[in-house]
Amino acid sequence: MSDTQAIRRILDARAAQLATALAEDQRAADELEVAACTVGNERYGFPVRYLREIVPLPAITRLPHSPAWILGVAQVRGSLLSVVDLARLCTVGGPSSPRHLAVVGAPEGPIGFTVDDVLSCRLVSLALLDPEARDRAEHRAALGVTEDLLVVLDIPKLLASPELIVQ
Repeated sequence: MSDTQAIRRILDARAAQLATALAEDQRAADELEVAACTVGNERYGFPVRYLREIVPLPAITRLPHSPAWILGVAQVRGSLLSVVDLARLCTVGGPSSPRHLAVVGAPEGPIGFTVDDVLSCRLVSLALLDPEARDRAEHRAALGVTEDLLVVLDIPKLLASPELIVQ
């Protein structure tokens, strides 16, 4: 084998390796890691980048004169946060039995959303989400819905909902 052939083989191997890394980066840019949870008869995906933690449902202190979907406030790891009943806020079908609190970071401080069960963490392809679900009223804060009917939440849009602003 000549030096030219050896150099060519090395360069081809490096090019193939770089092409594989580029394909993986493009795939990763299209995917979103979500924590899949049940709420009533539905399943919601919380993007992990906004999720601080999911904890067992703590004791909640009710606030007078607050809307029905704001359950009150709770203490989680020394921080006081508002607790939102996701089933009521999103008018979820079926009975909801909240057992966990999905704590997300918000500009005003953390806020907790009640969920029934935590199923798993998984990757969701943004390209495969059904965007028409965003237009339906019950999913107004959704990035879309997966083929297996997981509603992927748009956390910034959810936090900006007028319903969550209590005066």
